[in-house]
Amino acid sequence: MDLIQGRRFRRCLLLAAVLVGTSAGTGVGVSGAAASSGSLDVTDYDVTVDYQPDTQLLRGVTVVTATATAELDRFTLHLSELTVRSVTVDGEAVTSFAQDGAKDLVIVPATAIGRGAEFQVRVEYDGTPGAGWHPTTSGGATAFLGSSSAWFTAHEDAHDKAAFHLTATVPDGWSVVSIGREGPVRRESGTATFQWTEPAVDPARIAVSIDRFTIERAALADGTPVVNAYAPELMETTKPLADRLPEILDFLSGTFGPYPQQAAGNVFVHVNDDAPATAPQTRPVYLGAGNEQFMNLGTVVHEQAHQWYGNAVAARGSADNCLAECFASYATWLWDETKDGADLDARYREQVIANQDNAGFWAELYRPGETPGMGMYTKGPLALHALRAQVGDEAFHQLIRQWPQERRGDYADWPEFEAFAETVTGQDLTGFFQAWFRDGTVPADEYLWPGGVTSG
Repeated sequence: MDLIQGRRFRRCLLLAAVLVGTSAGTGVGVSGAAASSGSLDVTDYDVTVDYQPDTQLLRGVTVVTATATAELDRFTLHLSELTVRSVTVDGEAVTSFAQDGAKDLVIVPATAIGRGAEFQVRVEYDGTPGAGWHPTTSGGATAFLGSSSAWFTAHEDAHDKAAFHLTATVPDGWSVVSIGREGPVRRESGTATFQWTEPAVDPARIAVSIDRFTIERAALADGTPVVNAYAPELMETTKPLADRLPEILDFLSGTFGPYPQQAAGNVFVHVNDDAPATAPQTRPVYLGAGNEQFMNLGTVVHEQAHQWYGNAVAARGSADNCLAECFASYATWLWDETKDGADLDARYREQVIANQDNAGFWAELYRPGETPGMGMYTKGPLALHALRAQVGDEAFHQLIRQWPQERRGDYADWPEFEAFAETVTGQDLTGFFQAWFRDGTVPADEYLWPGGVTSG
């Protein structure tokens, strides 16, 4: 990883930290204790939006289908900085609703919902989206990864995957690209309406982008639909990268197992030169695609690797983020080794020696209750290469392939991966994981120079 890429990832972490804004909407007041947001299991989001790029006005209706996991006399959904106009539950006006705090939408239904009952909540809203909704330099907008409540009513407090359906209308000449599979585009009365569906997704892995896109549609060899979208003036520089998507996914499938999603592609937009690349489910979005220093092949390999490590298997909490970022970063090492013949032992040796006296470089990659820092992108791939040397090539490749296949659709934490690694490799790795992932110092030589890796 070079310094420019490091700066970009730093920017990504900073943006992710400020996704939560303040709610500008008001509603009918709610008295009493705050509602529990974890007492429902969402099974479906049906989102309909109309967006006007010239005024940045969004009008939307979200229908949330859920099952009560406890008796509910009130519950919480999430919507940021948009004004709620009406709320119904199963077609009946609610007793009250209020936008409380940064994004909580507290709803009191007219009749308490019994445990185990399925119900539908319809929320109508409008306004100018705020935090997490970023204008592009070409006049469009894109929702930052993890900011679903910036543009539709979502259940964001719990790991709660659900079906997702989007119907989005924009003026003619504009396009809407989201996650999942694309439906027919309907054009009428100076407007264009786009449809997107995904059968199971956490709201944190949903994104939407609106721009004057040039859209290319294709399919992988197995029929998986591919959509690549290019904002104005970006196609010339980014299309050569998008054209390599089948090759990239073939490589990653050979490394991590069959492609785990039902759609694929890339979305290239430009928010600013420091904006990060992100990996929503099925289709990464490159927010700084106009900066050729950032927008390179390694970035595409990294973000596509997240379809396995980050989407197919998601981190249970922020402390477990190495399960996504460390592996996606090492995927670019594996790509360089396979495609360009890179000597990864030499790369490892060079980076270890260069950073042996840099205390900050060796910060913990896993510490309960804390989010790892930039070390996921720098120390992380070194730690995985050391693990490879520790257990041997065959066991390592079996491990990184088996994990996303056996845990597909799950949320996982780092200790679960450690236990899984010991089971797959048949080795006691307690000391290794302590030295490389849990300690914040340079590992002892037995773990720093394992297997065939030597200090020179």
